[in-house]
Amino acid sequence: MATSRPERRPARAVVVAAAAAIGLALSSGTGFAAPDTPAEGGDQAQTSAAQPQTSAQAAQQVGEMNHQLEIVTEQFNDARIITRQRQNEAAEADRQLALTRAQITDLDASVRQLAADAYTGDQAVGFTVLMTSGSPQEFLDRLNTLDSIAGYNSDTLRQFTAAQQRAADLAAQAAAAQAAAVAAEADVQAKKTTIETDLPVLEALMATLTTQEREAALARAHEVAADDATASRGGSREPSEAASPDAPVPPSSRVSAPTQAAQIAVDTALAQVGDPYVWGGGGPDTFDCSGLTSYAYAAAGINLPHSSSMQATMGQYVPRDQLQPGDLVFFYSPVSHVGMYIGNGEMVHAPNSGGSVSIMNIDSAGWDYN
Repeated sequence: MATSRPERRPARAVVVAAAAAIGLALSSGTGFAAPDTPAEGGDQAQTSAAQPQTSAQAAQQVGEMNHQLEIVTEQFNDARIITRQRQNEAAEADRQLALTRAQITDLDASVRQLAADAYTGDQAVGFTVLMTSGSPQEFLDRLNTLDSIAGYNSDTLRQFTAAQQRAADLAAQAAAAQAAAVAAEADVQAKKTTIETDLPVLEALMATLTTQEREAALARAHEVAADDATASRGGSREPSEAASPDAPVPPSSRVSAPTQAAQIAVDTALAQVGDPYVWGGGGPDTFDCSGLTSYAYAAAGINLPHSSSMQATMGQYVPRDQLQPGDLVFFYSPVSHVGMYIGNGEMVHAPNSGGSVSIMNIDSAGWDYN
């Protein structure tokens, strides 16, 4: 078995942060972990050009395509989150723009009055009044008054000019944010559409394989991806212990998590075993990998983004031997898969297209550490 690097435990930080935000009395101790099992780099949304001639070739291509689909699914999830952020930014820019335009309307009346006064010569009246002051003190008082009027006029003009510029900037910001949101989601959707167009053809050819052969092919695709990425970094990876490709079964005893939040998350995730994998699925009946973990922790009152890569940025790494039930385990570099640790070396996860929420040993072929 290869040596695992330190892994991150975000849930401890997430639980603490959530407790502060929503008033939950949660203790620390639950976390996430991230094995360093890299995926291939480059454009993972490209499809195979060659049509498979045998079921074995189809199995290999489906394994690769499932992994690519897993990656692009998480890219799509990222894009959806970014899209919502950009839409919120655009809405806020629109709100600020409306306020600024209202300010311009108010200032416009003042500016028009200043222009009218300058044209009719009304402002010269002040100097006449000044020269007819009855005493030095009255002269000073009127001088201060005129200074205040002049300052107010200058401030009004500056505010009007600044408000006009701010309105133009906000309008451009709102348009750019909306355009970026639409472009980001459209780009990832195009990648996903490309993969899903070819995937049914490959799955039909793979249907001639036995369940064991099919699961072995999918696992091997993950393992090859990890080996290729490790080799490209100049490293080496020991082969994992032999793992049975048979369908995983639920743990023999009830999982005991270290905190109430983790217990709720684990119980919620396990309750979804058997639900189908659907890209972008976030419950209650269909899930992708990050949709399952975010759904499970939402039941505990903790909001996690529906994105494995974003979940992986939350919290701290922990060594493999410190994993606790409720911890999240991340795979590949960049991260494109996540499962929830439930103890005894097992995790519950939504594996890939055509699969369902299931329990698997985290050291099974294709999921081992490096």
